Amino acid sequence: MKLSELAYQDEDFTETDLRAIEMGEISFVGCDFSGASLAGIVCARTSFTDCVFTGAELYESRHRASSFVGCRFERTSWHGAELIGCRLTGSSFTDCRLVPITLTECDLTLVSFGGAKLAGTDLSGLRMREANLTGANLAGCNLRGADLGGARAAGADFGGADLRGAVVDAAIWTTARLGGAVVDVDQAVLFAAAHGLVLTPEKPAVAG
Repeated sequence: MKLSELAYQDEDFTETDLRAIEMGEISFVGCDFSGASLAGIVCARTSFTDCVFTGAELYESRHRASSFVGCRFERTSWHGAELIGCRLTGSSFTDCRLVPITLTECDLTLVSFGGAKLAGTDLSGLRMREANLTGANLAGCNLRGADLGGARAAGADFGGADLRGAVVDAAIWTTARLGGAVVDVDQAVLFAAAHGLVLTPEKPAVAG
């Protein structure tokens, strides 16, 4: 199928074969891509708003400076995809195949990754404010410098993850699993405080 318009609204693309096509500066609003094959597509400055991708194939796709705002991904295949400078604000991912995926300089504010399997993924420097990470598998992830302010992460597994320099709220220190996670000194102090420990400097011994 060839896309000849610059804007589509409430269009039905279910089960459509769009494999390996290139999209540039096209806008999709309220469109349904359920069951569509989008494997290998290349998007540059393409925007998807309130679109549905249930059962869609997006594996090996490439996205640069594009956006998926308020979109719903359920049982969507994303493995091997690359997103650079993209915005995924308010989108939800349920039972999706995500690993391996490359996310560089992306905005994941308010994204829902509840129960998602992202183990070993490089999420360093990403904006993930107020994201839903409840029950997500983030074991071994690189989260250095990521902004997790306001994120919900009850039951999330951060085992072995690198959190150095990340913005992390007290709730994560107390509700997520953190065995083996790598943290910096300031974070270690915040972790201790979140668990009720009182840190006081040791007074030097007075010479007798």
